[in-house]
Amino acid sequence: MLVQVLFYLGWMQVFCLKLGWLIQVLMGTTVMESVNAVSSVFLGMSEAPFMYQPYIKDLTKSELHAVMAGGFSTIAGTVFAAYAALGANPTHIITASIMTAPAALCYAKLVYPENTRSKTDSKTVVVYKSEDKGILDAAIRGANIGMSMVLAIIATVIACVSIIAFLNDVLAWLGMLVNVEDFTLETICAYLFFPVVWLMGVEPSDCLVVARLIGIKVTVNEFVAYIKLGELKKTMAFTPRTEAIATYALCSFANPGSIGVLISTLTTLCPEQRFNIIEVSFRAFISAIVISFLTACIAGALMPEEGFVD
Repeated sequence: MLVQVLFYLGWMQVFCLKLGWLIQVLMGTTVMESVNAVSSVFLGMSEAPFMYQPYIKDLTKSELHAVMAGGFSTIAGTVFAAYAALGANPTHIITASIMTAPAALCYAKLVYPENTRSKTDSKTVVVYKSEDKGILDAAIRGANIGMSMVLAIIATVIACVSIIAFLNDVLAWLGMLVNVEDFTLETICAYLFFPVVWLMGVEPSDCLVVARLIGIKVTVNEFVAYIKLGELKKTMAFTPRTEAIATYALCSFANPGSIGVLISTLTTLCPEQRFNIIEVSFRAFISAIVISFLTACIAGALMPEEGFVD
């Protein structure tokens, strides 16, 4: 609602264009990609698109991919305290989120390069004027959009989480047939991510445990993974390096529920882009997972040993 009012007043357009121009000069990305990368760090993936809502219809597939990858790979400022309360080091959380924003732009453009002319770079972007008739009209319209988005998010998240639960039940049943216990998506991901975790710099004895945490995060969500990390810190002799790298690797919204949240948010704000949004969503989700791994690798390689200590 507030963002809609700011668009009516013309303030949001000025902010987006100035901020986008600055980052475009530094990184070569387009205005809306840049605005999304910065705003996602503070607002999160579901609130950031409101910053550039009128421009979503002009985004190319590559830009949509960059926007979604940026949303999945960062976290909202509102959950910093929640993660810290679960046992994660707040310094590592904040550092990881800030590092991830430019990393998301770089990796997203490598995975899905731009092959058409953008309508949202600083030279071609159009300054849209609000169609609302007044501040009250803008506020009411913003509230209506917000309500529609919340309902769409609830329905889509339920669907995405239900699919994961169904797959886990099927895998568990198949495991029972061959006397394999705990055969779930989390377990499969744990073994798939084992070599990646080792490359991050985690102690070999802790690799499987950290890989399982990442598996939980990718198939359930990061809250459950951080809860498990907090429990493990009390019962296991994690080295400071292992704990820090795990915190970096878990610090993103890349989970099945988030796919539903971001698809619902963007399609509610811009129904015309629905098919393009859905088409690039899974690629953006995978990109966000890799981006989190890259952030953890950089932390493991560059941080001095004393930097890992709480």
